[in-house]
Amino acid sequence: MKVLAQLFASICLFVLFFYSQDLSAKIAAIVIDYDTKEVLFEINADTRNYPASLTKMMTLYILFDNLKKDKLTEKTALHVSAEAASRSPSKLFLEEGSTIKVKDATLALIIKSANDVATVVSEHISGTERDFAKLMNKYAKNLGMKQTTFKNASGLPNRAQMTTARDIATLSHALIKNFPDQYKLFSKKKFIWKGKTYKTHNKLMLNYKGADGIKTGYIKKSGFQLAFSAKRNGKRLIGVYFGGDTGKARDTSLKIIMDKEFGELNLNRTTEQENQINKNTSPKTKNSYSIVVGTFKYKNNANKQLKLIKSKYPKTTSSKNSRVVLVSINGKKLYESRFEFFTKKEAYSACNRLKKYNRDCFVRL
Repeated sequence: MKVLAQLFASICLFVLFFYSQDLSAKIAAIVIDYDTKEVLFEINADTRNYPASLTKMMTLYILFDNLKKDKLTEKTALHVSAEAASRSPSKLFLEEGSTIKVKDATLALIIKSANDVATVVSEHISGTERDFAKLMNKYAKNLGMKQTTFKNASGLPNRAQMTTARDIATLSHALIKNFPDQYKLFSKKKFIWKGKTYKTHNKLMLNYKGADGIKTGYIKKSGFQLAFSAKRNGKRLIGVYFGGDTGKARDTSLKIIMDKEFGELNLNRTTEQENQINKNTSPKTKNSYSIVVGTFKYKNNANKQLKLIKSKYPKTTSSKNSRVVLVSINGKKLYESRFEFFTKKEAYSACNRLKKYNRDCFVRL
């Protein structure tokens, strides 16, 4: 049955990629493991395409970095130039001479994907949008986005503005890792500006289990795009999809890919289901609890995860036994990174401490 299920999933992917899509748009996709950066799935991940509004992810990255360096605050007023006010939709229709606070600008970029706001941010930070694009390229180079060139802050069409699915996955990872507090804003469903409510364009985030961000994009030449992140049972995957013929086709395609990769890692169960499994297992001794900090297809990655956690959080883990455990789930061999011999109280306390540092884990008996 499992073989048949995998075959069915593969057939679905084939159909979605080659029949439900407009082949004039360059279809590309990638899914990576957030913790290890291991590529779990890819198709045309290095094919260059127009980034469209995914460009705003870099605009936001630089904005967040300026906040982190105290060059701006959430209350900083950003002035609207004639150039910014003239940008084509999607936009807030800001008026020349008006202002918008950084906090509102951030939500406008994430939720409304406002092109006028992108220009406002770029001009405040660099003086001109052209100079800001140069800054964007410096950031991209430092992050290892090897095939990306930015020409504006919004993603409005420019023949020279290009990226790849792999590079957008790299940027997504950096946003989550380097700005965890600001990243939480990507999960917001709406924001209000001058009495009007704007709802997120990220429809998949609203109905996908474990989803928490991040950004959609579209111009005619690129097709419908999505950078996406979801967490299940302590494991985060990042997915990127380029070239959807419609938003729905894009979301459906990426959903199938993400479900497949979560399934191979045995992470399709909900946290509640995992807790119920633990509840129904009787501990043999008082110190029989373990915390699992990762589940991997390859043993080497599981060992790397243990070393990483031990080196970064020695107070939480150094006194406990650590080992990689081979488990068989639905006939598939996987490797768990575990710290062992906790009491129940210690295990949940340790997990909670790790989660405060944006490290995911769950407790096993």
